[in-house]
Amino acid sequence: MFAAWWLPRFFWQALRLPAKECVGVLEAALPPEMGDGRWEMGEASRRLAPREKGDGEAAGLVGVSEAAEQAGVRVGMTVSQAQARCGRLRVVYRDEAAEGVLQAWLLGCAEGWTPDYEATRPGLCVLDLTQARWRDELSWVERGMMMREEVAARGCEVRVGLADKADLAVLAAHVAEPVRVLRAGVAEERQALDALPMEVLTGNGELLRLLGLWGVRSLGQFVGLPRGEVVRRLGAEGLALHDLARGGRERLLRLVRPPVRFEEVVELEAGIECLEPLMRVLGGMVGRLCGRLAEAWRVAGMMRVRFGFDDRTEHERELRVAEPTREEAVLLRLLETYLEGVKASAAVVRVGLEILPVRAASRQGLLFDQGLRDPNRFAETLSALEAILGRGRVGRVERLPSRRVDAFRVVPFLEAGGKVVEGGDERGLGLPLLRYRPERGVRVVLRDRRLVGLVVGGESKGVKAVEGPWFLSGEWWDAGQAWERAIWEVEEEGGGVVRVVREGGRWGVESRE
Repeated sequence: MFAAWWLPRFFWQALRLPAKECVGVLEAALPPEMGDGRWEMGEASRRLAPREKGDGEAAGLVGVSEAAEQAGVRVGMTVSQAQARCGRLRVVYRDEAAEGVLQAWLLGCAEGWTPDYEATRPGLCVLDLTQARWRDELSWVERGMMMREEVAARGCEVRVGLADKADLAVLAAHVAEPVRVLRAGVAEERQALDALPMEVLTGNGELLRLLGLWGVRSLGQFVGLPRGEVVRRLGAEGLALHDLARGGRERLLRLVRPPVRFEEVVELEAGIECLEPLMRVLGGMVGRLCGRLAEAWRVAGMMRVRFGFDDRTEHERELRVAEPTREEAVLLRLLETYLEGVKASAAVVRVGLEILPVRAASRQGLLFDQGLRDPNRFAETLSALEAILGRGRVGRVERLPSRRVDAFRVVPFLEAGGKVVEGGDERGLGLPLLRYRPERGVRVVLRDRRLVGLVVGGESKGVKAVEGPWFLSGEWWDAGQAWERAIWEVEEEGGGVVRVVREGGRWGVESRE
């Protein structure tokens, strides 16, 4: 058996406005000057300012109060259409923060009845009551009334529907007053659903307008259409809606599961100044966390370690695990290798360890490629080198999105690589050149601003042909980093081609054929 809890006029209920007012809730984000809109259950929510005249006339209402509905205002109307039907209508913005609080509270109530529940949409949740424990003498109507009374005690209007299928329970909640039990295949109960509007099934405005042109505005009219013709004209979406209108198929709930954090924090009665006792504390934490990882079928992808010192300073570092694992010895070895290079000015009084879990992945090795025998041992070696050379000095080269020569940065080996920057024609066209690092000094002979001779290492060389200059520049927006470079390709009289560059008023030979 499934139960559906539905909060009618959810957007309006989240605002906590008096029921007797004619109120329309507009689909819009809150202006920044109106704050974050937070509120607690039981407190009166602040009223939101009405929309300025002429501002967003085409915006549609996403919720209306009961008084506004009795005056002829409907969801989906524009502000102008709604005010034409009800002159005393007050238009307010929806409060997304308050809606989130109300939805979270509704799901919290559902968790008190069963661990298996679904957040179907805002203001609606479905509960799987298969494993719920009840007193046998209670009927399903009485059980539904118990649910309704618990939610209504918090000041919310709620309707409860119960059925053998999840989707049928949702439809039952929309005809409940305030509790309704529906059984599939009973003609009398099917008639109760036929009058429901199509908006119960979908919020697709385009589809609803199309069905309106067909004269279809209720579930009964939609179910009366030939199933094959609906599929032919509306495709898979039409088929799904047709099944929903008939009570839905058997399906699994998209269960809500709270996020699980693999984290431990230990407050020490006496400060620790040596590595050995600190590793004993971390060993116990790693053991317990690895046990929880095994229960959840996860492995450690990264560790985040935090230390609080006696002088009120803190230290935090993320350690990536080269090959995700939950072997305690491997994780402890990685922690110990890192901590050997850490220097603290005071004793450790608080230790925190968090493991970021990932799914264990298996992969097939390449036929002609032999990977690392022990990736985690490789990670330990990198940590030891970084402790000696300094953080940020051990890694691999990653090219930067710049035309500047040798524009790169060093990133950790275990960090996900970025996109390769296309710095030129990768097909290898052009002359192969011998690159000089650093550039070799050169004196240039100019005549009428044309390069006619070179003096390299005291030796004068004539010029047979010159191509260029070509100009490159970048980072012009930063006066401290701006650069400009001119490039010539020079064919010497004795043979050979060299590339001459000028940057910052200095000449040099960058490469030679």
